[in-house]
Amino acid sequence: MRDPRINFRTRELAALLAFLLPGAGHFYQGRRLKAGVYFTCILSLFFAGMVLGDWKPVYSQVVYLTQRNESLQMQPAERQIGSHYSYGYAAQVLVGLPALPALLQQSRFSSNNGVEHGVESDFRSDFSGTLRYGGNYMPVTGTLELTPSDGGRAVSGEFQGETLDGRPVSGPIDGDVVLGRRVFGSPRRETHVTGFFNGDAQEGGPTELLGSVSRPFHNWYQAPRDNAELDRLHGKLSQHFDIACVFTWIAGLLNLMAIWDAYDGPAYGYGDEEPDEDEDGDGDAAKAKSE
Repeated sequence: MRDPRINFRTRELAALLAFLLPGAGHFYQGRRLKAGVYFTCILSLFFAGMVLGDWKPVYSQVVYLTQRNESLQMQPAERQIGSHYSYGYAAQVLVGLPALPALLQQSRFSSNNGVEHGVESDFRSDFSGTLRYGGNYMPVTGTLELTPSDGGRAVSGEFQGETLDGRPVSGPIDGDVVLGRRVFGSPRRETHVTGFFNGDAQEGGPTELLGSVSRPFHNWYQAPRDNAELDRLHGKLSQHFDIACVFTWIAGLLNLMAIWDAYDGPAYGYGDEEPDEDEDGDGDAAKAKSE
C-alpha cells in the first residue's frame, strides 16, 4: 500500500530521476534523508568498483574477429567484426548517468572507420614496443613524435628511446604510420611506423617500430573491448577486476530498489499494519464472550 504521508508528486518523473542519478527522485519528492543515503551509498559503491578495477569494469559490448591470432585494433573498416553484449552491463546501467557513457562509446565504436593511416595533426606520445630491422627484434620504449606529410598517410618526425638494457635508440622518421582504431576499450593504441632511420641498425638503413602509443581517456573509457584486453586486465589486476565488476553490479541492483521506492514508496508503510484488537474493540468483545 502506498504511504499516504508521502507526496509522490509525478511518480514517473521521480522514477526517471532516480534512474538517472541515485537519490535524485527522492530529492524531487522532498525525501531528503533517503536521497542522501541512496546517493552516497550507491555511488560510493559504484566508484569504489571503478577505482578498484582501474576505471575499466564498465563496458556494454565485447567485440571479436572471426579469424584468430589477429589484432582487432588494426582491422580496416570493411572487415566484419562480431560482438555480444556484456551481461554485467544490464545491472551496471541501472546506476544511470555514470554508466551511460558505455552506450555512447558503443555508438562511436560502431561508426568508427577502423584502422587509421597517417596523422591529422602533430602527434606526440610515449611508445612501447619493438624495433624491427631485418630479422631482428629489439624491445624499446621512448617518445614518438610525428608530423603529417603531403596530406596523406606519409609522416615525418622523430623517435627517442632506449632498449631494455639502457642503450639509446633515436633517429628521424620519414615513412608511413598505421594507428589502431580511434575508439577502443584499451588505454593503449596499436601503432606501426615504417621509415625509422636508426643509426645503429644496418648502417642507418630504415627500420620499423611495432608497438603501442597512449590512447586519450575519452576514447577508451567504457568503450567496447575484446577478449585480449579482458585477459590483459585479469593478468594485471587479478581477482581485483572481478571484485570491481561485482561492486558495480551491486550498485546498479541497489538503485533498482531505489527507483521502485521513488515510484511506489516503501514496500511496507503507513496503512499496512495489522489492526490492534484493543483499538477496534474486538479484544473486549472476545473477552466478554469467553466470560
